[in-house]
Amino acid sequence: MKNQVETIDCIRIRNRTRTQENEVVATESNLALYVDDAFVTEFQYSTGLDDCLVYGHLLTSGRISNKKEIKSLIIDGVECRVNLANRITPRIYQVNKQKFVTFDKILEIRDLLLENQTHHRATRGFHGAVLYDLSTDQWFACEDIGRHNAVDKVIGHGMKEDYTLTDSVLLLSGRLLSNIVSKGILSGIPVISSMTVSSNEGIQISRKHNRTLIGCLSDEGCWLYHEGVIKIILE
Repeated sequence: MKNQVETIDCIRIRNRTRTQENEVVATESNLALYVDDAFVTEFQYSTGLDDCLVYGHLLTSGRISNKKEIKSLIIDGVECRVNLANRITPRIYQVNKQKFVTFDKILEIRDLLLENQTHHRATRGFHGAVLYDLSTDQWFACEDIGRHNAVDKVIGHGMKEDYTLTDSVLLLSGRLLSNIVSKGILSGIPVISSMTVSSNEGIQISRKHNRTLIGCLSDEGCWLYHEGVIKIILE
């Protein structure tokens, strides 16, 4: 398996002086996905957790609603071929239980993500995501060169390991664009948060599906773009 980072000899200009230095950079790999022998997409991604990436993409794109709908999954080099048990229409999970999560817990989840961004600290070239199951305190974090891939990987891991996605928090380092927020919605996740901002469409779809959407998360506070079925307790 290819390493996720590589050291490359480069010219560094600092204070108008050139020096020859080694730079640690993210490596990029490709994986083509075929579903029932039809080409679906090609991932530009960081190697590792390849099966979680595919599981998560299938779930967050609405192709499956649970792992039992995957009949077979084979990864061979730069190709992944999946056969599904049956075709379904995208399912939007309804999260109806009225619950709450404390702001301090959201910050704890953020800290888990920050502690597990070693490649990003080394290269500044990775996005991160963490999935936290509030009902069991299980969590999983990962990094990838693509923010969509990082989200798919943690959600795919959660589905494989039977996390209660409808009682989980998804927290990421990248922007909350509509296609990212949709991944959380299609997975049934009720709280979607980020250390940076949302777009208008990301906010609109969170409101449409009554999901709690948090942006610009920091120790000082956040933007609570929409407070959905899970409420944020400040005390």
